[in-house]
Amino acid sequence: MRIYEITLFITNMAVILGCILLARKRKRPFQVYAWATAITTVLSSVQMITEGYRWQMIPVYAASLVTGVLALRCLQKSRQSKARTDEQPEKPHRAAKRIRHGIAALLFLVYAGMSVALPTLLPVFSFAEPQGPYSVGTTSLMLEDPDREETATADSDDHRKLMIQIWYPAKAGTGTGPAPYIEHLPEILDGLRQAITLPPFLLGQLKYVHTDAMQNAVLSGEQERFPVLLFSHGLTGFRNQNTFQVVELASRGYVVVGIDHAYDAAAVVFPDHTATLKLENLSGFEAYKDKSKVWVQDAKFVLDQLERLNAADPKGMFSGRLDLDKVGMFGHSFGGATAAQMLIADDRVKAALNMDGTLYGQPVPEGGFGKPYLQMNAELSVSRNVFEKSLDQAVQKSGRSREDYEQFWDESATRRKRAAEGEAYSVTFAHANHMSFTDFYLFSPLLHPKGAEPRQMQSSINALTVAFFDRYVKGNPAASIREVAASLQGVTIQ
Repeated sequence: MRIYEITLFITNMAVILGCILLARKRKRPFQVYAWATAITTVLSSVQMITEGYRWQMIPVYAASLVTGVLALRCLQKSRQSKARTDEQPEKPHRAAKRIRHGIAALLFLVYAGMSVALPTLLPVFSFAEPQGPYSVGTTSLMLEDPDREETATADSDDHRKLMIQIWYPAKAGTGTGPAPYIEHLPEILDGLRQAITLPPFLLGQLKYVHTDAMQNAVLSGEQERFPVLLFSHGLTGFRNQNTFQVVELASRGYVVVGIDHAYDAAAVVFPDHTATLKLENLSGFEAYKDKSKVWVQDAKFVLDQLERLNAADPKGMFSGRLDLDKVGMFGHSFGGATAAQMLIADDRVKAALNMDGTLYGQPVPEGGFGKPYLQMNAELSVSRNVFEKSLDQAVQKSGRSREDYEQFWDESATRRKRAAEGEAYSVTFAHANHMSFTDFYLFSPLLHPKGAEPRQMQSSINALTVAFFDRYVKGNPAASIREVAASLQGVTIQ
């Protein structure tokens, strides 16, 4: 809960409880409840104006309704008592009175519990403060590749378009304000609903989540040029899905470029249209070959455009400021596989980090990639026991044979093993699952797997990510992935 939300909850609960107790001792309880209604209404209005309304706070806002009903009830009783001045009031039985008080107390506890549970379980969360020496800025660009047709649409004149977001070291105190976590939230939530059948209204509070990056801030002048990292999301993901990680890297002196892969992302909002998610029922390494090629072409095209931006940025911000001799790439899931493929496909990429991505695309060469490579695994993704326990359910749900799943598992394990050869590292996070490498589990404390607390996971991921890219992109020999991994709880390294 946010500061004003917490204040409003405590105050409103105290007002309800206090005015009930006080009203019994006053001759005019209606006035007590009337004042309580006015106070809770004003406080609720202040919170909505300062922090913004969200439906999870409805029980707290309803405090004014509760006190208002009590006020009307008192007024009604007062009028009835005046009409029966000559009658002897009937005293309630002691047992019945206790039962009524017990029911009232129980209802109050249930109401208070709901008031705190909803905004806590669906929070307006904040990201951990970045630990690097730089402030962080961010800006977004649309790119269009005139040499590639957009195969996801029927229009032959439609060329491949991408949205990218750049996070970068910034001059402190500049920019137009904190960047929102997700710029086009309704479209993204609609895409996520298609992917994970999650009703969009449940996550409407994400519109109030902001990051530590300042929009359109001035690029820092403390360094002449900055190394560059590309980020690729997972299938049905979006470019902001690893904000905890990209902001941290930018604060450490990297220019980080997040790519939205149109029609495979939850949604990509262009100035003139929205590329909505097109889910495809694909399975197996062969089925994903073409899609892997498209994503690799996207990444190569973005690097081409960064070279142009570095040569002559129309806005002047990045001209001559990108160190394109120091380029790395990282990604989650299919985006992680794309980062690995870029080690094969593009000489400009010096090192790659794959977060729990099955190694789709070209088979891993004998002896590994021949470049620095870090594979992060979730224990629940690479555990043979977990695979076998879920196999019957997967076969029943998908209609595929057990043999198909067994062959896919064996090929995945073989590719992971081969990728770990040479100058490569493979780390596994205990109790984690596939989505533990994203922001997703910050959305609600109910979501994450037991034993893999999101903020601890993210801190460990960031520590390893920084050490890896500092060593192999910045060229800092003192950065040790093994030493960092050894210091982290729940992390094992091959």
